[in-house]
Amino acid sequence: MSRIAIVFGLMLCAVTMLALMVTMQKMPSQFCPMMFGIPMLFCGVVGLNPHRRKHAMHVAATVALLGTLIGGSNTVFSLFRVLRGIQVNSLAMQVVMAMTVLCTIFLVVSLISFAQARRRRLTPG
Repeated sequence: MSRIAIVFGLMLCAVTMLALMVTMQKMPSQFCPMMFGIPMLFCGVVGLNPHRRKHAMHVAATVALLGTLIGGSNTVFSLFRVLRGIQVNSLAMQVVMAMTVLCTIFLVVSLISFAQARRRRLTPG
């Protein structure tokens, strides 16, 4: 699970880097994926230590949950703005949606992993 957190952290940072390469205009929402990718990457590196793995992966899942909630709410508010006719930067909206999707996928994978670890721990033998 630690390696998966490292990969998702790097993918979130890559989304920010791609957004910065696409346009010269800088906007705060371009940096949101990196704000969640760096802590997730750090938790993945800390989780390589078997003694700290459980806590690091729970923190990484919490970061993913926050990324999902914040990114999802930002996407919904942007869609409401579009429906009202207010102009929205499409690149910023795409970057936040990509962050939301990546964080949601990591959150689902980590919840499945936590459930499997709990079953293994409770199984006698």
